Amino acid sequence: MALDIATTGNRAAVDRVLTASLRTSEGTAHDWILDPGSDPLSVARGKGHGVTVERARAEGVPAARALAEVADLVAAHLASGELLVVWFAPHVLSLLHAELLRHGVRPLTERLPGGVAPVCDPLVLDRHADRYRPGRRSLEAVTRWYGIPHAHPGDAASDAEATLALAQAVGACYPAVARLSRPVLHAEQTLWNAESSRHRQAAPDWPMTPVEPLPWEEPPPG
Repeated sequence: MALDIATTGNRAAVDRVLTASLRTSEGTAHDWILDPGSDPLSVARGKGHGVTVERARAEGVPAARALAEVADLVAAHLASGELLVVWFAPHVLSLLHAELLRHGVRPLTERLPGGVAPVCDPLVLDRHADRYRPGRRSLEAVTRWYGIPHAHPGDAASDAEATLALAQAVGACYPAVARLSRPVLHAEQTLWNAESSRHRQAAPDWPMTPVEPLPWEEPPPG
């Protein structure tokens, strides 16, 4: 199962989920648009999903209800031992955690005594398996490299579909990665993420940081 969200921005404790999508290898699809409530929100510049706060309020279901449905499905999937595929998991799972707390929904960390696992992050896999390849490592760029169709970059549904296909493609290209058991793959990604982060300014915990929600603040200009 692959999870993706479209948000107002990238600040895990502050920003809000506007849409969420789940895709499975069997073809099951779940999509939500969330009404984020009446806080004076705005979408940060550079977010490519095209979902405005106004549209989310007009078309969305109450955020608490949608988030509870997402958490129920994700927790049940992980509790069964199946991989949850998430592109840039620290962003998605940390922001989701804060949103669950903000809306009074039991977070994944409380539903899964063994931790939020096993997770498969194709960004971490690609950085480890092909560490010297030049160029950007955005989802759009990496799917293009592997020849994965990605019709609408930034859209949660399209991103979830592309992420699931990308995880399968990386496994096919690098059999040593594909042969790892799910628990070992999860553990190895923690190490690979730390290793690749040494060369970048940001080194987020992987697969998530359980942050507490903070009140809304307008993003800095620029």
